[in-house]
Amino acid sequence: MSNKKKFFIIFLFIILDSFLLVGYLVIRDNANLNTLKKEVNELNKLDMTKDRYNRRIRTSGSYALVEKTIKNYLDDYSLGIQDIKDIMNDEELKKVLSYDNYQKDGFEFNESFSLLEKKEKDFNNKIDKLLENSKKETIEKYINEKVEDEYYNNLCTELMITDNRMKEFEKTKKTLEEIKTKVNNVIGVSREVLTLLRDNKDNCVLEDNQIKFKSKSVYDKYNELVAKIKED
Repeated sequence: MSNKKKFFIIFLFIILDSFLLVGYLVIRDNANLNTLKKEVNELNKLDMTKDRYNRRIRTSGSYALVEKTIKNYLDDYSLGIQDIKDIMNDEELKKVLSYDNYQKDGFEFNESFSLLEKKEKDFNNKIDKLLENSKKETIEKYINEKVEDEYYNNLCTELMITDNRMKEFEKTKKTLEEIKTKVNNVIGVSREVLTLLRDNKDNCVLEDNQIKFKSKSVYDKYNELVAKIKED
């Protein structure tokens, strides 16, 4: 076989291998894209207020980066909401105006004031972060930090920032704003109640599993404040 024929056969094999490689890459790319879209559709069925998004990564390469970026953002958001729920149902916070707490802490309420300050700071930091993360601009910034390639960045943005998802974020944001007002009111009024009792400790008595007052004005003010919490 002449060198010319050998060269021609080798050249044909190189061309064939190139076509096979390109075909494989195209098929793999399409498979990853379809898997990614299917997985995002499954994520869209979940509830951000109670579900988790830390599912197994099902794609590979840069598609996996897109998938991971979307899942991480939504999962962090969901966990943040669950943290807020935990604070709202916190037993220590609920019992701060209870007879048992009055008896345990004494009428200086040093531990109770410290607890309220800690819970207030923790709650507001977490809910403010959630409110910020509900914004389209924050999501775009997160995607830009995680996905640098323009094609995959655009793909991530397209899959993440949809009309339906942004409506869901907006709805959750409004609920969070209402919760923020409610919880801060409870903490603020609780602090007012404890301040009232501390400043009038000579007019307060703990007996028969209840707090009693020697002064009607203090009693009336106490009931007025506690009523504000019950309204919420």
